[in-house]
Amino acid sequence: MNSEGRTLFFRRCLLAVWGMVTLVLVFCVGLLVYEMARQGQDPLALAKATVESDPQPQVEVAPEVGTQREVTLFFANADARSLVGEVHHIQYSDYTVDNCRRVLEQLIAGPRDILNPVVPSSVTIRGLYLLEDGTLVADMSGELVTDLPRSAVAEALMAYGVTQTLCQSALVGEKQGPVKRVRFLVEGASPDEYLPG
Repeated sequence: MNSEGRTLFFRRCLLAVWGMVTLVLVFCVGLLVYEMARQGQDPLALAKATVESDPQPQVEVAPEVGTQREVTLFFANADARSLVGEVHHIQYSDYTVDNCRRVLEQLIAGPRDILNPVVPSSVTIRGLYLLEDGTLVADMSGELVTDLPRSAVAEALMAYGVTQTLCQSALVGEKQGPVKRVRFLVEGASPDEYLPG
């Protein structure tokens, strides 16, 4: 074998080795992505975070526990047809569920101005539970069903007003994640199952 043939042979061998290494890496990455997806993780989360981050990230300083925080509560407008935000202040806590309780209590107390309440003032909070998937379970007293006006608009305003109020980022505590959705219970049962009296 002459020197030109040997050079060609070595180039082909190196190309074949490089191809095999590439195939092995692609196979390993595929297995890793499959395993992450099977465990419910987003395989592209790190890449998305890198792409979306600013070159000079803004550092948001979390408020100290016990300080006031500005939040928006959603009430019905004057003709009770749509929602309008009203700014309130709460004592900030490290726990999202505590912040949600404070805001929900203010929502039940009603608006300050000409807006209309979306939750009857007779309603009491029986329990609030933040699940790991971001679902906030709000167990309310039976007055949520009995004292709410019987109309689809009133029910929709109540559901959307409470949900928009509780899902805002201002309520996220340092020791708990954000609220992504709200599930309503009435006296421990779903509203459809609850029958007054």
